[in-house]
Amino acid sequence: MAGKTGTPETGCADAPPGPDAPGPDAPPGPDALPGSRSALDPGRAIKPGRHGLSPETVAGIQRERLIDAFVHVVSERGFAHTTISGVTEGAGVTKKTFYAHFSDLDACFLAAYQRGMDILLRRMTEAHEAAPSWPDGIHAGLRTLLAALAREPRFARASLVEVNAAGPQVRQARIDNLARFRTFFADPSLAPVPISVVDAIVGGIYSAIHVQMETGEAEELPSLLPSLTYFALLPLVGREAASPYLADDPG
Repeated sequence: MAGKTGTPETGCADAPPGPDAPGPDAPPGPDALPGSRSALDPGRAIKPGRHGLSPETVAGIQRERLIDAFVHVVSERGFAHTTISGVTEGAGVTKKTFYAHFSDLDACFLAAYQRGMDILLRRMTEAHEAAPSWPDGIHAGLRTLLAALAREPRFARASLVEVNAAGPQVRQARIDNLARFRTFFADPSLAPVPISVVDAIVGGIYSAIHVQMETGEAEELPSLLPSLTYFALLPLVGREAASPYLADDPG
């Protein structure tokens, strides 16, 4: 968990790993949302001495661990109480290693946020494109989003709640990434939709998810699926076509 103290690295060696290993459902590699894995997982340790890894590989491992540790710390302590020391302890590396990758906490936040949004949007796009119709695609994309955030509450809290406390670059990244959701509403089966309408729909969905994260548990996010699908579809396909999705069982 975030905040666990590791022994600082010596040279290119790592701190001893802690017991906070990722859950069995955490996807490996580049498809893992930031914070879904422990930075101190034994499988991510770099052995001291001759380990046979290139400097680029070592740097990549350290960067990934810093990103995961950052999400752990910020989701537990809040961004206002997150320190570089807390992140480096959670990653089992030194401050020197942190500054080799990031200029400050905002830069680390930006890397974690952008990585996570890229992963979420890729998963949603795959689900959307596999659906038989545009309404089913919206439903499938939202199901994918809500399920992913429910499974990874640390990233959900960091990206939906703590992002509000970050610096201007991170907040601008949030605006830019929300605009990427417009692509889900550009479909040949739809009449042209004003961007302001699409942005209002996306903003409403974002707000509902944000409120759930502020007032409830992330694991309850999938329960929003029927109402959010209905909300997204209603202005574009009408009540008759949107209503069946209210009866959907998000479980």
